[in-house]
Amino acid sequence: MNKFFLPSLLLPLFTFAQNQPSNEEISRKLDLILSKVASLEKRVSNLESDNKEVRQEVKVVAQSAEEAKKSIKAIPQAPEEKKSFLQNLGSQLKTQQTLDSGPWTQKSSWTEIRKNLSPIQVRKILGTPTKIKKSINPRIDQVYLYYGDLDADGETEEGSVSFHRNRVMNFESPFN
Repeated sequence: MNKFFLPSLLLPLFTFAQNQPSNEEISRKLDLILSKVASLEKRVSNLESDNKEVRQEVKVVAQSAEEAKKSIKAIPQAPEEKKSFLQNLGSQLKTQQTLDSGPWTQKSSWTEIRKNLSPIQVRKILGTPTKIKKSINPRIDQVYLYYGDLDADGETEEGSVSFHRNRVMNFESPFN
């Protein structure tokens, strides 16, 4: 019995002494835990800021939806009024598209056009023509056409520049 008594008393002491972590191990584990907590805090703050951004975007979209609802109410409901309204809107959109098509839509650009300018100079002043036509007239080689609805009245205004031997022979402003 003596043989087993002494080892049975010593065995728990040895196992307990071996399981005791050192201060270095405890410090290392504490640093690891603190770094994980810091990374989790950073992720939470990122998620919270993302949530704020999403809320702001949703608010902007909601405002846009309200404005769209209000603009739909501005369209007349009577068939004749609705047709007239939509035709007028289409005319205005077409006019805006024409006005955005280049400097030829401004009266001041046409005042710079004169005889003997080259096609390149005309393009610099008026922009790219809407259409280029070849002429059967022996005194005119080609014609630059500029046209569109400039004043939303439903009528197309047209300007032209005629060339002979790569020089302006004559021109007609859409503002005459």
